Amino acid sequence: MAKKKRGGHGDQGGFVTFTERLALPRRHRDRGRSAAGWRQLSCRGMPGPTPGRWALAASLLMLVSRPVDAEPLPAGFVRLRELAPSIAQDIRYATPFNFTGAAVPGYGRAECVLTREAANALVRAEKRLARQGYGLKLFDCYRPAQAVAAFNDWVKRPDAADLGRVFHPGIARGDLVAKGYIAGNSSHSRGSTVDAGLVRAGEAALPTPVDAGPCDGPLATRPRETSLDLGTSFDCFSDKSAFRHPGVASEARRNRETLAAAMAAEGFRGYRKEWWHFTLAKEPFPKTPFDFPIE
Repeated sequence: MAKKKRGGHGDQGGFVTFTERLALPRRHRDRGRSAAGWRQLSCRGMPGPTPGRWALAASLLMLVSRPVDAEPLPAGFVRLRELAPSIAQDIRYATPFNFTGAAVPGYGRAECVLTREAANALVRAEKRLARQGYGLKLFDCYRPAQAVAAFNDWVKRPDAADLGRVFHPGIARGDLVAKGYIAGNSSHSRGSTVDAGLVRAGEAALPTPVDAGPCDGPLATRPRETSLDLGTSFDCFSDKSAFRHPGVASEARRNRETLAAAMAAEGFRGYRKEWWHFTLAKEPFPKTPFDFPIE
């Protein structure tokens, strides 16, 4: 949103945004006043913004940040970007760079959608990590049930695209279900599970990879997702993805522990076979999978 700026120094040289103007009493919002006038009137004993006005302003700002063609979400769900636009996202199943080698049904947009409770907990975890010089990177959030069904269908189709050399090196596609890497149901479909990585605070955003070596190979050749070593890349169907795998270097173990500790402190529980997988312990829909597409 464009901001109106005035000259000066310190507090007098601040900005007055559209949302600030809405939050002021109506008599201070006439078109003839300058930004300085709004600021001065609100500071000279005049009634300040009320909680109701700030709530309205916040709601309008959220609408502005939402994609204009975005579909409305079911009650209880939010787009994480509207609450925390600074949290990095690389929603892989909306791209061809995932184990199936193609964008997955249900992912019409690369957008992290979650229950409000899970999203708020993620915002708190991000703040906790920021105090340590780190941040989150989200690879998957809510997953439509149709996407889970597509994974199981993909396993049975030998003619389908496959990035096995990157994501499941050494494991045949037909063995992925038996080994527990692909399941008939997913906690992601309940809206309170995320796949998250760890980045350095302020780290430049990396584009979605287009190719790489094996996901459990050396840091320099596996998919480039962060400057930090976490032992494997995201969605790596390998024993090394287990949280406490003994073959993972000490630096990678520390990074996994930093991520897991921040998530646990805000109510998420991890999954011992996948260092990136976290589910909100007090999820609002513990027995209800959803299937609305991400649009």
